[in-house]
This record gives sequence, C-alpha cells and structure tokens, in this order.
Amino acid sequence: MQNAWMDEERGRTFTGPEGDAQALPTPAMPAELRALNSAFATLTLDAQGRVLRANNHFLDAWGYRLDELKGRELLDISPDDGLSGNPSSLWRDVLRGERRVVERMRLHKDGDTHWVQAFYTPLADADGVVRQVVEISNDISSRVLKAADDRGQIQAINVSQAVVEFALDGTVLDANARFLEAMGYRLDEVAGRHHRMFVDAAYAGSAEYAGFWAALASGRHHAAEYRRLGKGGRDVWLQATYNPIFDPTGRVRKVVKYATDITQEKLRQADFQSQIVAINKSQGVITFAVDGTILDANPNFLAAFGYTLEEMVGRHHRMLLEPGVSETHEYKEFWRTLREGKFVAGRHKRIGKDGRELWLQASYNPVYDLGGKLTRIIKFASDVTSDVALAQAFEDAQRQAQHDAATSLPNRTRLSAFMASALTHPKARLALLYLDLDRFKPINDTYGHPVGDKVLGEIADRLRRSLKADQLAARIGGDEFVIAAPNLTDEELDAYCQHLLQAIAAPIRSDVGDLEVGVSIGVAVSPADGSTPDELLRAADTALYRSKHNGRGTYCFFANEMNDRVTASRRMIEEMRRGIAAGEFYLDFQPRFDARTQSIRSAEALVRWAHPQRGRIGPDDFIPLAEKSGLILPLGDWVLQTACEAAVQWPDIGVSVNVSPVQFRDGRLVQRVKEVLSGAGLAPERLEIEITEGVLMDDAEGASVVLRELKDLGVQLAIDDFGTGYASLSSLRSFPFDVIKIDRQFIADIEQRDGSRDVVKAILALGKALGLSVTAEGVETDGQLQTLIEDHCAEVQGFLLGRPMTAPKLIEMVEDVR
Repeated sequence: MQNAWMDEERGRTFTGPEGDAQALPTPAMPAELRALNSAFATLTLDAQGRVLRANNHFLDAWGYRLDELKGRELLDISPDDGLSGNPSSLWRDVLRGERRVVERMRLHKDGDTHWVQAFYTPLADADGVVRQVVEISNDISSRVLKAADDRGQIQAINVSQAVVEFALDGTVLDANARFLEAMGYRLDEVAGRHHRMFVDAAYAGSAEYAGFWAALASGRHHAAEYRRLGKGGRDVWLQATYNPIFDPTGRVRKVVKYATDITQEKLRQADFQSQIVAINKSQGVITFAVDGTILDANPNFLAAFGYTLEEMVGRHHRMLLEPGVSETHEYKEFWRTLREGKFVAGRHKRIGKDGRELWLQASYNPVYDLGGKLTRIIKFASDVTSDVALAQAFEDAQRQAQHDAATSLPNRTRLSAFMASALTHPKARLALLYLDLDRFKPINDTYGHPVGDKVLGEIADRLRRSLKADQLAARIGGDEFVIAAPNLTDEELDAYCQHLLQAIAAPIRSDVGDLEVGVSIGVAVSPADGSTPDELLRAADTALYRSKHNGRGTYCFFANEMNDRVTASRRMIEEMRRGIAAGEFYLDFQPRFDARTQSIRSAEALVRWAHPQRGRIGPDDFIPLAEKSGLILPLGDWVLQTACEAAVQWPDIGVSVNVSPVQFRDGRLVQRVKEVLSGAGLAPERLEIEITEGVLMDDAEGASVVLRELKDLGVQLAIDDFGTGYASLSSLRSFPFDVIKIDRQFIADIEQRDGSRDVVKAILALGKALGLSVTAEGVETDGQLQTLIEDHCAEVQGFLLGRPMTAPKLIEMVEDVR
C-alpha cells in the first residue's frame, strides 16, 4: 500500500491512491524547481506514475482541469510512442533517484498529438525513498516535425539525384540506382571498391587526389563539376557535392556524394566552342589573365587599336585606358567583379596606339578549366565608335530639350516627366517645393544680365548640393525653381525647407561685391494636395503666394493643418531651447520603497517644464520633440548634473536618472557621467542609470560596450519598462544590469488577471536566478502592494507610497519614515 505525504503547495495531507492512511511529510521541492514551476508546464506524480498535481501552465497548455488529471496514469496522456524508449526502464531509473530527460508524445484534451521534451526529477523523503516525481515539460512539436521534414527531403534527393556513400578512406559503401545507371555498373561491382576506380590512374596516384580525401575526412565540403570514368572507360561528367557526415560527437563518419549527370551539357559546351571560333573571325577578341595581364589578341582587335601582338602580350589591360582611369574605384570594382567569375557587358571607351578614342560594344567572359577554376577572361568586342558619335549627338539634343541653358538644371519638361513617374501609384507621397527668389530683380536690373546669370548659376549649384539621389531640382522661369522630393516625412520636409532658406540666403561673391538674395517657398504634398503634376504645381504655387504674402523669406504649406502642426512643433522647439537657457526646467523626485518595511531606498529624477505662459508641461509633451531636435543632449546633461547635486544632500539613498537612446548613442555619455560624479562629489554606487529595452535592440554590440564602461565607473544599471519590448533572458545575461523595473501595465492588472501576475512572478524568478534586484512600478493600491509582498518583490514605486515631489520634501519624507 502506498504511503501518504503532505501536499506542500496547499498544506494538507494526501493519501496515496491505494488508500494508505499513514501520512509522511512531502519531500521538499528544490528552489530551482519552484522557479521553473512559475514559468513552465509542471506535473507532480506519485511513485506509480499517477498524477498528483498540475500547475496552471500545464492545464492551460493541454486543456485539462485538475480534477480530470488527478489519479490518472501518466501513460494515459503520454502513451509510449517510440521516442521515449522503454518507459518501464525510464521509470525504474527515476525511482532509483536518477534524473532523466526524454522526448515523448503528449495528448491534448481535444485529441491533438504533440511532442514534448520532459525532465523528470525524483523527490525523496528523509529516508531516501522516492515518494514523488516532478515532470517539467516543453513543447518541441515543431522540432520533431522539422526532423521528419528533413528525412523526407533526403528521400526526395535520393529519388532525384545520383547518390553514393563512401567510407573515409574512399571505399564505396552504397550507391543508389541513379548513380549506378549513370556509371553503368551494378551495386556488387562497386561496393567495397575504392573511389579511384572512377578516376584516371595518374590522378588517383597524385598528391592532389590524396589531399581531396584528406580534406573530406577533416570535414571539408567539396562541390564542383567532375570528370569521372564510367564502365568501359567512357567519360561521365557530374555536377557533384561531396558532403562529410558527422556523428553526434562531431567526428566525420562517412562521405555522401550527391550528383547530377551533366555529360550532355558538356557536349553542348563543346559545340559552343566551335561557335566561339566563328566569333573570333568576325569580332575583336582579346584574352586576359585573371590579374588583367594580356595573354593574346586576334588580328581584328590588333587592327582596331593599331598594335602588334608583341606590343600587347604581357602588358596590363590598363594600357588601353585614358590616364587616371585605372586608379578609380569603378575600375577596381570592374576587375573585382570579373575575378568573382561574373559576366560583364557594356559600351566602353578605350584609347588606341595613336591616342584616338575608340568605343567598343564588348562582353568580358570568365573562362574556367574543367576543375571549375577561373583561368582567364575573354573579351569579345565590336568597334561602335561611329555609332557612339551619332548617339552622343542625339543625346545632346535630347538633353538640351529637357534642360535649362543658363543653369543646366532640368526644365519644366523634364520636371513633368519626373513627377509623372513619381506619381504612378495613387498613394505615392511626393513633396513639391516651389521656390521664388527674393531681391533678384533689383540685382539683375542694377548690375545687368551677366551678374544676374551668375547669381542664378550659384543658386542652381546650391540646390544641386542639397538634393538626394531620388530628388530633382528644375528651373521653370526667370527666378523660379521647383524641387520634387519623394517620400519625405513631415519632419524631414520641415527641416529641408529650413536648410534651403539658410543655403540660399548665404552671400554670393561676385565682381561687384557680395550679393544677397532670399527665397520664399510654397510646399504641396501628394496625394493630399493633388495626385497629378498639374494639381501639385497649382497647389504649390498657391502656397508660395501665401508665403510671399506672409512677408517673404519663409515657407508655407498648402494644407493648413500641416502648417499649424509644423509651426507648433517649431515654436515648441524654440521655446524649449530658450527654456533650457533660462532655467525653466526643474526636477521632481519619486521615491522607491522597500516593499516590506516601506523605508525609502532611492528616488527617480523626473524632469518637468515650468513654461512661463502655458504653465507646467509634462515630459510626454516635450521629450519626443527634444529627442528629434537634439535638445535632449543639453537637457539630459542638465538633468544628470542636477540630480547628482541634489542626491549629495540626501541621507544615504541613491538617485536614478533616465537616459534617452539619443544620449546613449551620442558617444559622450560615459565621460559626462564621470565628470558629473566628480564635480558633484557623489559616490558612483549611489547613481543608477535607467535605459529602455529599445536601446539594446538598436545596437546590441555598441550598447554592451557603453554599459560595461558605465559599470566600470561603479554606477548601477537598470532596464526600465521590462516586459513591454524585446529584451529576453539572453539580453539580461549579456548586459551588466543590476535592476529590472517591471512595467506598470502588469502591476495595474495584477489583482484582476492571472496572466499579469504570472508574468510578474516569472520576472521575479528570473531576477532571483540572475542575482538582479526587481522594482515594481506603478503601485497604486493596497491590494497590489500586498500581492507583490506575497510574491517576494523587494522594491516598489508608485502613488500609493509616494508621488513625485521636490528634493526638500523628499528629505523630509526620508526623515519621517526613519
């Protein structure tokens, strides 16, 4: 009869399934299992393999209620399926006190079949007798199914390709029907014989051949086209891969070759060679070594360039170029591409012996030996010099028709074509900036057209320099220009307009002295302001009229709401810049408490803005703009310094400062922290730097360097809002954090939703396992606090215990709590 034992989780006595009334204490569950129990599906079984308990993760995963499982045998829901081996042997090992891990089938309540990896840990009583077994499992169905797919793919390869297996010394172990058919043998004619039966005797005895097999035995893969000997000595060409197969210890145990018979393709290549001979008679042909050295040239090529063969062989391809071309990046890339075995074709300008220009329509063709090694490059060329001259004349005429003669910018015709192409999609976003020069007419009237043309040319150059690759600037009238810019955001468009105002306003040097012009800009954006070139131009012209009406030297959007939004953002940024200089920002501090004693451990610095007209502005309204404008750098420096200077006055509690991703990427953060700590006289261990999970995702390697440099200073590091982003267990292990701050959204639901509490408990378990302190943010009710205390959360922060306050009030609160 089975003995009874205590159910440690519920504090009551269980009687074994056979009804033995004797009660024995439940074996203690190790701490590691308790931590895993909070995050993984867990079953507790008696010594006969019957279910005693199941946690919520198990019940949720497999669809059962606890009363449906208690007393059932494990084999009812995990039948013997061949993956787990002998279940009786497994169970005997566990009852002897050994831990075991197996892969086995598991049945969902709805009948679906899954596979799990199950870890079995025996729990013994004080006498060493195993009374319970804990199973912790993880669903591995996707991995098992992938393994089945892999087996299916191997079977498919075996059906479609020639396959042969070799021992490491080259002895044939097996071959499929396709291989035997290609080589003309039966299996009993090749099995047990060496691979050298398929190669020439000379090659079989060479060091290269011995090295081929030595490389395979060391685990190196081979792939190429190979000439092999079939039955009767006939040539068989195979496109093949030789693949080392490893045992579980990582040692090579055999070699498998997959091959396709390409003999017919090789015969066709021989036919192609005869065609090349014909080409050689009709075109200029020159052969280069892989390094560009000239190896040969046919009479046609020599006649075109005026050289003899002796004058060319042994010299480099650069002899055919204009001076300086061989030093360019493009020329080096040209040869790198050829050395990679890639085909290059196009029209090229070359120089003959007498210095005259020749234009060649040419192709550069990589040539391989039968072993697949690139050996040379053959160029086939036709002299198209006369055709190029005609084409250039046509292109010049076409260009003149689409470009402004005075500035060489595209004209209205080219602009319309560009806009039509950019607006092909109904939702395409294209910004059109209509520019009209201010103060140009007086300059032109006073100093004449030559000076006016110089001004226009300089303005055109400034516009060109402002363009990105996908943008276009055009001159459409006397002093009117248009810029078409696809896919700019509102913020980018606003910044671009400001840049143009500054660039064009810069003085223009001339023979008559420095001249100054300005510009007014009207902006329209598709599809909101128009979906055709004409509609957008009209909208931009209307916006330009408003801009000039508003006083010139500015820009205006066609859409009023965009004007309002951009103007408001610009005003806020300027007010923020003034406010930083004027000392309008201040800090509040929100304390963090020991959850049990409610003593204050530290305080978080929170920046506020006392705007002279709008009153108090919260960080959510100005921090995003500060980050976009770069003002977060001086503001963040001020916050760091002010917080550290305040903390020096506190009685032995720390201060926590949030650092923006912009500050983190600036490159000055570590030095700035070091300087502030030294200047304020604050001990490094009293400063905590908080960052969000997004910083780690942007540049994990760079973030790791900065965090470790901060850690070397002695400061504490916290990851804020944990659980809402992408940080994982590996992130916490890879970076030197001291504190995890649980995001307030999980704390808000901790009393109502089991899922939120489970997440919090899992984070607490992770923190304990990794030796990290855990702080719960947003604690606002007694129930939340009590739940966190029950779950062993050491530190809390929230309105329940302390709202943000000034530094003097914080000091008073610290003294009161003491």
